[in-house]
Amino acid sequence: MSSGGMKIFETIVYAFFAGLLPALIWLWFWLHEDRRNPEPRRILALTFTTGMAMIFFAIPLEAFFMNVQAPALRFTAWAAIEECLKFAAAFIVALHTRHYDEPLDAVIYMIVAALGFAALENTLFILKTSYDPTASATSAILLTNLRFIGANLLHVLASSVVGVAIGYSFKKNRKEKILWTIGGLIIAILLHSAFNLSIMNSGSVDIFFIFLLIWLTMIGLMLVFEKIKRTSPLIS
Repeated sequence: MSSGGMKIFETIVYAFFAGLLPALIWLWFWLHEDRRNPEPRRILALTFTTGMAMIFFAIPLEAFFMNVQAPALRFTAWAAIEECLKFAAAFIVALHTRHYDEPLDAVIYMIVAALGFAALENTLFILKTSYDPTASATSAILLTNLRFIGANLLHVLASSVVGVAIGYSFKKNRKEKILWTIGGLIIAILLHSAFNLSIMNSGSVDIFFIFLLIWLTMIGLMLVFEKIKRTSPLIS
């Protein structure tokens, strides 16, 4: 292999592992929370990889809205695409199967699908930065940290909202399940698009407070997660 080819290969490997590692750290954390009644590793791995694969549907769908002039509409469309695709990944692999047998499972599978999606999204962002002639090594490191703190957290938070809604409707009838799922998706889409719009229109100080708000919301989510764990599978 030529030196140029070797450099490209090394860049791709670096981007892949730099993108994957943050998602795996988050994955370990959430699966550790579910250690009482863990899901089958094969199903979790398939949910994760299906979440990754959804990126290839997201890219052309989001490109369709690239030229929309109104930022709010554009970001909302992108958020809707991503949240629906992450839900589709979890639903296709697990949420309509026998592996979904308690409310907490909905949250876990949604988080795993979201982290798979985020892992490949991270990789593509880092690759894009690596081949940007105006970008430095420092900016690549900062981007990796931002993706770890921001994008992964946002994907987990938004998808967890959907998971909580699905889990809450565990013992309800089919119509109520559909309504709760749609409601969860709408909230996740609004949260996702609001975050992206806030980042775009904010300075460095504002971004700090935006991330602080996301972390506080995540703490609230963890409290809900613990409540579901205590009541599962008898949630009403």
